[in-house]
Amino acid sequence: MIISALLTLIYNVLSVLLVFNLPELPSSVTTVASEVVDYIGTGISVMASFVGSTCMGVIALLFQLVIGLNAAYLLYSVVFWVIRKVPVLNIKE
Repeated sequence: MIISALLTLIYNVLSVLLVFNLPELPSSVTTVASEVVDYIGTGISVMASFVGSTCMGVIALLFQLVIGLNAAYLLYSVVFWVIRKVPVLNIKE
């Protein structure tokens, strides 16, 4: 549900920012996406029944932390790749 809301938000922002209209997604894609979201929700509820709601909150926080750190590392890698491409700075690995 969160994923579909985020995708809808991105779609709405892009359709406002872009001059042309984006095509509609085929019904098979939306059906598969909704089934995947349902499977993820079922898996989370099964996991929550084993570990409890407090632990699920901690797991969600740690998952966000891992995603944030991976995004920061990717951004760091891209920035330094661009900096290494500038020959005046003479930066090497």
